Amino acid sequence: MWTPFSRRKHPRSPKARTASRSDRLAWAPTAGNTIATIDRIGPTAVATLTVTALATSHGVGLLMELFDDVSQSGARSLVLDLQNLEFMDSVCLGCLVQALNHAVQDGGRIALVNTDSNVQELFRMTQLDRLFPVCHDVPSALTAIERAA
Repeated sequence: MWTPFSRRKHPRSPKARTASRSDRLAWAPTAGNTIATIDRIGPTAVATLTVTALATSHGVGLLMELFDDVSQSGARSLVLDLQNLEFMDSVCLGCLVQALNHAVQDGGRIALVNTDSNVQELFRMTQLDRLFPVCHDVPSALTAIERAA
């Protein structure tokens, strides 16, 4: 069963790009990950989506690949930067909620940043903005994750 943020060993490991400090590691997208770039800041991964829409089973598959890459990085929490995302359907929203449930079970959190007005309205209408901290920038999302821990 797929579990994001699990502590299981994976056959492939992320490729290191640069490390400006010992607590900040960055990874280039892996071969299967076409959805985001992933940076690691301490125990938290910061994933910046590069797609404009996530819909249906294809979107869920992309999200699952992203969560698997985050898991491989050893991160406990995730900041999901949605700066490029303009549309997300309910199927992908459900996948994100499932990822949050797994992250919380492992002692982690998921925070969202840079949400488009359409995506932000989706989280407000479904009242999921109560579960996912929705922040304006990555530093405030990191602070929100640390407070929740």
